[in-house]
Amino acid sequence: MISVLLGVLIINACLPVSSGMDGTLLKFLVDASILFAPTRMTAFLCIDQNDALHLLRAMSNAHLSYDIRISNHNLDMRVSRENRHYVSFLLDLNCPEAITILRQANESALFVGPLKWLILQDLKDRKKQNDSYLDSVFGNLAIFPDSELVLAQRLDKNSTRLLSPYRPSPYHKLIIEEIGLWDLQNGVTLLNHDVSSRRRRNLANTPLKSCLVVTDPDTINHLTDYQDKHSDTITKTNYPWIMHLVRMMNATVTFSIANTWGYRSKNGSWSGMIGQLARGEIDIGGTATFFTAERIGVVQYISLYTPTRAKFIFRQPPLSFVSNVFTLPFRRSVWIAIGVFMILIFCLLHLTLKWEWFNTSAEERVRRHWSGNVYQPTMSDNLLILVGAVSQQGSSYEARAIPARIIILMLLVATLSLYASYTANIVALLQSTTDSITTLDDLLHSPLKIGVHDIVYNRYYFESFQDPIRKTIYEQKVAPKGRKSAWMNLEEGVSRLRQGLFAFHGELGSVYKIVQETFNEDEKCGFQEIDYLNVLDPLIAIQKESPYLEIIRIGALKIHENGLQTREIRRLYTKKPVCHKHASFVSVGLTECYAAFITLSYGTLIAFTIFILEIIWYKRGIVEDVVQPFDYVK
Repeated sequence: MISVLLGVLIINACLPVSSGMDGTLLKFLVDASILFAPTRMTAFLCIDQNDALHLLRAMSNAHLSYDIRISNHNLDMRVSRENRHYVSFLLDLNCPEAITILRQANESALFVGPLKWLILQDLKDRKKQNDSYLDSVFGNLAIFPDSELVLAQRLDKNSTRLLSPYRPSPYHKLIIEEIGLWDLQNGVTLLNHDVSSRRRRNLANTPLKSCLVVTDPDTINHLTDYQDKHSDTITKTNYPWIMHLVRMMNATVTFSIANTWGYRSKNGSWSGMIGQLARGEIDIGGTATFFTAERIGVVQYISLYTPTRAKFIFRQPPLSFVSNVFTLPFRRSVWIAIGVFMILIFCLLHLTLKWEWFNTSAEERVRRHWSGNVYQPTMSDNLLILVGAVSQQGSSYEARAIPARIIILMLLVATLSLYASYTANIVALLQSTTDSITTLDDLLHSPLKIGVHDIVYNRYYFESFQDPIRKTIYEQKVAPKGRKSAWMNLEEGVSRLRQGLFAFHGELGSVYKIVQETFNEDEKCGFQEIDYLNVLDPLIAIQKESPYLEIIRIGALKIHENGLQTREIRRLYTKKPVCHKHASFVSVGLTECYAAFITLSYGTLIAFTIFILEIIWYKRGIVEDVVQPFDYVK
């Protein structure tokens, strides 16, 4: 099978024509295509149109499809970021304008990876064979470890040496790697198949700069001794990782201190650590930062993440704070069935007691000593019998007939079973917590009070959210106008969290570290978390288009694979406490008895109202009895 590589070769013919395109050079260009992936190649060669046609024919014979264009316009060195993986350049160093093109490319930052360069040099001129000449050409160019520049030195008619010049940093001299050879019979022979980011890991003590975000001044004294783990935990976790990366690259590092991660101001500038990266003042961020849309075009992120989140943490409130526990023991269908059953019993009891009264004479009732049944039973008597049975109380009316006694007996048995089930469920419900608060909307409409850790990123993000729920939480519960705000330090927030009915927004590891040290075992149960910031785990950020990007990426993968990342995370971050379900005394307060007090209050109010009405009715009856004799006399 013949593989076909697709690409575009743009020949810029604006250079003076100086040399032809011989067969050996054509063969080398065809073989050298293995050095680059299928790309859009821009060639700066001293050839005419006929030589361009020879190059096209050679590419076609090698099953390489190229689109060759002749351009006589000014050179356009601009390359879009999206196409950089598919762009390469071909330059003949022996052309008169070659040095000028290299300077233009350097000013346009075209030596930054993944752009690729293949530079041809014919060593017929002995003055150009020594290293001093190469240093004069490439020594001042921004050819750093990420550059993909191959210098093809033609030694004789049939052989070419492949070199790759670069500088470890702007402070170092040019280093020339010999990466392979080419000859007419064997083609390209590479001495090292490693990519440049693996070959150039040794930065020869290059001085790098980094920045640590510190919110507690004392943190700088405890970066490696694992003290005060709850203070600037993410900085203490990331600091050893940065040191591992620096040692892997054989570099040195100096740290600056910032009190904020960095956010965009109204004039478009950036503050804090992100601002230093954007201005090129540091090479790598020493503290991981959130991956946000507005930072994508300012810095680049490395897949060395810190699994930490800041969330609302609260102990699940008692069930009585969100529901009426006196209605929860039975389902709605059970309550309906109980209601139907009571109505049925009421009707049957009314019929049987009526039948009993009309079928028994007064003399019979006196003879049998029915002392409690001297009056005809009314609807209220039936209702009192029903209420007395449900509430496990007695009744002043005593049924004597067998049907009525059977009905009352079944009523007592049924209500006893219901009463036992109801009270057992009430005891369990009084000790239960609710899991109904799971979203920000639930939190907004819950009776929980809110506190927020007073740290820079909380201040920024809480004020910046514009969606209705988050904005309402901030305006009503975090920073209400005319009232005390909910900003507080970590210790105060965890202390109020322990008291209950309080949601505290803080970094999970720091909060749980204090919880683990100060809470009792039974208090470590029932923690609930709600995400407010809705961001990914923070990542290490580096300077945009950093020449050490791939080297740092590989180092970050090694830190993860070797367990160094997990080691620091486990030593510094405290996980959610394990609940051991220790039994503890649960006191019943006014909140749990709220429904019972409301029922008692309404009952008392109704009874008092009826009592007043009865007094009025009674006095009205006395007046009528006094007035009637006088009316008769008249």
